[in-house]
Amino acid sequence: MESHVESMYARVALATAGGVRVVPTPDVKATTKNNADVIIEGLASRGIQHIFLVPGKLVYPLIKSIEHSTITGIVGAHETACGFMADGYARASRKFGVCLGISGPGTMNFLPAMAAAQADKIPVLYLAGGIATYHEAQGAFQDGSNSGLDELTIVKPLLSTAIEVKNNLTLPHELRRSLSCLNTQRKGRAYLSVPIDMQKTVAAGRNQPELLRIPACREAAVDQPALDMLLDNYLLRGLNVACLVGSRVNNPPDAELLLRVVEKYRLPVATTLSGKGAFPEDHELALGLYGFAGHTRAVETINGDSVDVLLVLGCDLSQRDSLNWDPKLHGTKTLVVIDEDFDKASSHYQPDVQIFSNLHGSLQGLLHIINDDDARLVCVNRLRDQWMKQVRMLPLEQQQSDLVARIAQGEANMYPGDVIKHLRRRTADDANVVVDSGAHRIFMAHHWQARGCGDYHTSSSLAPMGWAICAGIGIKLAAPQRDCLVVTGDGCMLMHGMEIQTAARYQVKMTFVVMNNSAHGAVHIDTLQNRGVSAAYTALPNHDWKAFANSLGVASACATTLEELDHALSAAAEHDGPFLIEVMVGNHVAPNHYYAESIRAYEQRIKGI
Repeated sequence: MESHVESMYARVALATAGGVRVVPTPDVKATTKNNADVIIEGLASRGIQHIFLVPGKLVYPLIKSIEHSTITGIVGAHETACGFMADGYARASRKFGVCLGISGPGTMNFLPAMAAAQADKIPVLYLAGGIATYHEAQGAFQDGSNSGLDELTIVKPLLSTAIEVKNNLTLPHELRRSLSCLNTQRKGRAYLSVPIDMQKTVAAGRNQPELLRIPACREAAVDQPALDMLLDNYLLRGLNVACLVGSRVNNPPDAELLLRVVEKYRLPVATTLSGKGAFPEDHELALGLYGFAGHTRAVETINGDSVDVLLVLGCDLSQRDSLNWDPKLHGTKTLVVIDEDFDKASSHYQPDVQIFSNLHGSLQGLLHIINDDDARLVCVNRLRDQWMKQVRMLPLEQQQSDLVARIAQGEANMYPGDVIKHLRRRTADDANVVVDSGAHRIFMAHHWQARGCGDYHTSSSLAPMGWAICAGIGIKLAAPQRDCLVVTGDGCMLMHGMEIQTAARYQVKMTFVVMNNSAHGAVHIDTLQNRGVSAAYTALPNHDWKAFANSLGVASACATTLEELDHALSAAAEHDGPFLIEVMVGNHVAPNHYYAESIRAYEQRIKGI
């Protein structure tokens, strides 16, 4: 019997000149397909172009199949990071992401990425190679089967399906079952573990080529009668209708449709943090951000009395989306929810009208259901334009009360909001922006103006630190035609900063901006205001991230002024590969006072329960 630790293939050659890259082995591919080939061909047939992996002997057959396929294997430093990369790839590609590792330690390292993808409902396939079936139940090294670690039981709560294949005849069926939930409507996550002997086994029915059938998934139909009702009862009546848009509209095709629909019916639009990027925030109908890091115009309008109908599109109405379940979000207005998600939205709110309908199709239907010159539409739009004149008198951003005081006290570091606005001016309109977790997330959400082309990405539900560093790589590989800017912090760099070497290894042209405030900023700001724990737990050493980047082969610069930031951005634009800019910023109060007030209000409400 062959042990799973034996070397199976010629060693992969590495080239270091001009950046490290993987050189495929030169041997000729065998004509007989094994199960590893079937799996990889199945992924390639569904348009997957990149798989993010950490190599190991238990996945050698799968790696060998990747080498001879149209898919590019991207080797990361850690399985968690590979899972985050697959997460980002799924967001930008509108397909699903795939990551690969060995069972046992590899699968356990996938867990944080599985949890983040589940929280944000991102379709990802976690592919693992297990020990040979004939080594089970004997105390084998890295045994993840049910006779060892029993990893299926561990991962199942985070997934739509978890499968271990041990039968050659059932592998094609189990592969299809795994892939069936991986689309933009079901938003499932699947784990498929294949023992190494099963990977090498000749595929069943190899002499009878199977006709490749890729289903077109339209899980939710368009509820046309509901759209007719929406038009007659709300959109064509003299009512002030506002939209609150969530993550499931935050993609290029739906964002384009949303813009045309709200312009047609003159509907002001607010987005949640997860929906930021679905609507251009410099548009005359933009209310900005509602909820976490919310804008004044959005919060005051939606929580005010002037809105008659709130139309919620693809939004969960979670804690962060709703200002801690603020009762004013519903209040006296009519709450109409349109969604295609099979999972129920927040049970805190009971919509007055709930429509289960394909979001893209619903937006198309609303766009074409009535002519632009219809007399009823012209009349109600005239009324809504008058309302919007009053709404636009509200400022977008919150005033920063501590900024003037800090400057007067001799603050040496830059205000994050100034840095962000400068980045916005220097960044292409269609660039993908990927934002990490921390104080910089609040400043970015508040001060960065999204252009409304599905251009803003963040893990908003679980919010693991360091996610954006990895996800940004997956996003750039999925959308290479668009610039990619990752905004992260020094605390996040301590988590997954090592993955910038993956961008260097494959010469991925993108820019990493590290907001260095020498702290876990979001909680450190609390300590400076005598809240939370001692500052000893939240302050960080002032690491030299420019030097760190250089040590990993990433070109870099450090900026302490906006002028230096300008020079650094110019250097990044001219550089062929990844570029890291360390920006020295202060620990200013984050523009999130509406959310802070909503926390206090919620605590007062529950005291009365």
